[in-house]
Amino acid sequence: MCRMFGIVTTKSQSIAPWMTGVEPSLRSLAIADKSGEPNPDGWGVAWYDDGQDCPHVVKDPRPAYESPLFEQTVREVSARVALAHVRRTSGTSPELANTHPFVAGRWAFCHNGYCSRERLIEHLLPKFRNSLEGENDSEVYFALLLQHLESATDPLDALRSAVHEVMFVGDFTGLNFLLCDGQCMYAFHYSTDPERHSMYLQHQSGRELVASEPLGTGSWEELPNGSLAVLTPIGRSEE
Repeated sequence: MCRMFGIVTTKSQSIAPWMTGVEPSLRSLAIADKSGEPNPDGWGVAWYDDGQDCPHVVKDPRPAYESPLFEQTVREVSARVALAHVRRTSGTSPELANTHPFVAGRWAFCHNGYCSRERLIEHLLPKFRNSLEGENDSEVYFALLLQHLESATDPLDALRSAVHEVMFVGDFTGLNFLLCDGQCMYAFHYSTDPERHSMYLQHQSGRELVASEPLGTGSWEELPNGSLAVLTPIGRSEE
């Protein structure tokens, strides 16, 4: 099923409180999420330093709760924009090339759900098809988003168009994603089972959070199914 977390702030912020702090944390969701099932098939963190165009990314196909690199990374990362992911595979192997987040240029992306790799790959131009490194559906989904982003002037129009194409192709369960460019984060929630593939938002002064399940402390509100939220350091909007 996978679990995700994203943060956008006005000042650099440690991500550790939501990764390993008060439970539920992302590490505890790797052990067992609200379904009672683990997300043991790898983890990853992407973040942007101030003034940096392209993200750093650290990934490991081992379970977050067994990875010393996870503990080290989440202690050390302090950023204004970051996202993190723990994976439960839908069939592909737990290898580094299949581990989220995926990055391309200034974009970082992670996904929660399933869509048809075989069907979607037929919709990719050779430039984007040839860039694929792994064998999972999420990387193809990301490539399709990038294809639409490259051909549109408005990112929101591009994302809506890409999602509509995925829906038209069919054979999917969850299309939830977090996508960021170092300035803002796009959080999309759509699923045939919205409770299973849930997404929540938390607003604090100078800080916007998004997660598959509420993490840490504070009040969270659910992002309605079919909604696209845009998170910036000064607030958020929903489409």
